Amino acid sequence: MAKKQKDTTLQDRAKALIAEVEALAKRLRGDLRQRAEAFAVVRQMERAAGQLRKRAAAAAGQVERYAHRVRTELEKGVAKKAAPKRKKAASRRRAAAAPPAAAL
Repeated sequence: MAKKQKDTTLQDRAKALIAEVEALAKRLRGDLRQRAEAFAVVRQMERAAGQLRKRAAAAAGQVERYAHRVRTELEKGVAKKAAPKRKKAASRRRAAAAPPAAAL
């Protein structure tokens, strides 16, 4: 009988050990799944952050181009106007040779 009790205790120990290993494997699988999901979330967040950086850089470039265009347009409008051209006085020869306008 003592041998039978020993066998059952060995079987019980083996069953308990197997159950413990299964529980640890299940917990390990759950932890790995959580870490994989967290890694996927981190990867998605990094991708989104990269897209945001690209879009922000593009928007900053557009703003910069617009500001440059506005500045150049304002500078064009503010530029000093050239003094009106003076009419040249008719040379004495031309004045003498040309008939008066009223005579025509």
